[in-house]
Amino acid sequence: MRVPTALLLLPLAALAQTPPPEVDQALRARVNEFFQYHVDGNFRKAYELVAEDTKDYYFATQKVQFKSFTVDSVKFNDDFSNAEVDLTGKRIWKPRADFPETLITVPMKTMWKIENGKWVWYDHESQNNKWITAMGPSDTAALQKKGADPSSPPDMSPAAIQARAAAILAQPQQPPLDKTELVLPLDKPSSQQIVFHNSQEGAVKVYVDASAKPAGFTAELDGSDVNGGKDAVIKIRFDPTAAPPSPANFTLRVIMEPFDRIFPVSIKFAPRTQEP
Repeated sequence: MRVPTALLLLPLAALAQTPPPEVDQALRARVNEFFQYHVDGNFRKAYELVAEDTKDYYFATQKVQFKSFTVDSVKFNDDFSNAEVDLTGKRIWKPRADFPETLITVPMKTMWKIENGKWVWYDHESQNNKWITAMGPSDTAALQKKGADPSSPPDMSPAAIQARAAAILAQPQQPPLDKTELVLPLDKPSSQQIVFHNSQEGAVKVYVDASAKPAGFTAELDGSDVNGGKDAVIKIRFDPTAAPPSPANFTLRVIMEPFDRIFPVSIKFAPRTQEP
């Protein structure tokens, strides 16, 4: 009896998605070591776990110290030499000196590859012919359309930055949030969503601060890096069975960097239906 070739390949394809245990363990150990250094603030040791082609970028970029982190998922390529690791980190955020410190949750997508027999972190954006700036990656294709030389770094002089900021602020922009108020029922579990739109030309980072939330309330952002003209969705869920009998209304804050903008969303709870 002949068996179709495609059926014979199915077990091999399934096997290719599952790495050998020692490979998965080695990667997770390096990821945990790398980000633990960012919790400890020991960036010199973290530098040793950075790929050679990313060391200059890591050395020059601003470092972030986390309070904690968790590894959410790991995806390997076909030969297990590269991997994409999604993490969730918690860090203190304070946009200005007169603002209180806020503990925010930051989703992260990190790239790893094997170099000299060991897993190392690398920045995939810096490998794609893009200049990494405080505003996020810049698209060289867009620069070429505008007649600029993509092989030269952007003008980051104070005068150029000030002119660029003035031009951005002068542009008519649509409201970044499609909702500024949500009313959640107290008699049944519910879910809603808020859409954040980035009307800037460059990428921004978005965080959600729900530090005043009651039990039973969650707010999850589907991605903190939002490219120009793109959207990010904040998924809101509320389970009144896990909440106090009369939870207080509160304000959810959507934070956009690097402009230090805060967009408040009023969260209200509808009275419970009185039974006859």
